[in-house]
Amino acid sequence: MHADRRWARSAVAAAGAVILFTTACEGTPASADGDKGNPGFAAFQGKPCPELTAADRTNGYLITTVADPREGITVRPGGEPRTVLVKLCNTTGRALRDIALSAQVEWNYAGERPPKLTVERREAPDGDWHPVELVVANDYQPLTGASGARDLPAHGTRTVEYRISAAEDAPEGRGWLGIHAVRADADPLDMKDMRGGGSGGLPLTTAPGE
Repeated sequence: MHADRRWARSAVAAAGAVILFTTACEGTPASADGDKGNPGFAAFQGKPCPELTAADRTNGYLITTVADPREGITVRPGGEPRTVLVKLCNTTGRALRDIALSAQVEWNYAGERPPKLTVERREAPDGDWHPVELVVANDYQPLTGASGARDLPAHGTRTVEYRISAAEDAPEGRGWLGIHAVRADADPLDMKDMRGGGSGGLPLTTAPGE
């Protein structure tokens, strides 16, 4: 677990732009047809965006986030999906173009076995669900599997919802689910070019049913 946290912190430092926190909600959203959305969305969306601190500006951060709570989620093999809301806040007076999102766990999340997790994402509160490629790797790969690129308006926000479930034969696992925000056209070999994106996430556990 400590290794996962070190990886997450190093990913944030490398990207130098966004710190993501999350709010997890019990239960399973209905299918997109007739889905009224996450019941906690209105309260979550109303939370103010924090201002950049002096340290944030020194580090070149452009985006802050607001979330509650931050303790992470647990999924059960063959059980109901869990959902997570993430809000990105652009603190600048200019639009941030083509910000895409990706999801990643470390290789040892499930003891080097395939985690057998299904991840989906939608624009909150009631967009259509889309599959997300879950990257399983130890090195920081924000562009791998990145999708859903959208502009983040000047002083604007974007709230997305993730839905995560485990297959019936999913192994036990524990680690950090990294949520990366990155410019879709960034050069992966140029860290300066990748500034304006960033990385955050939440603790994720796959545990046997109770």
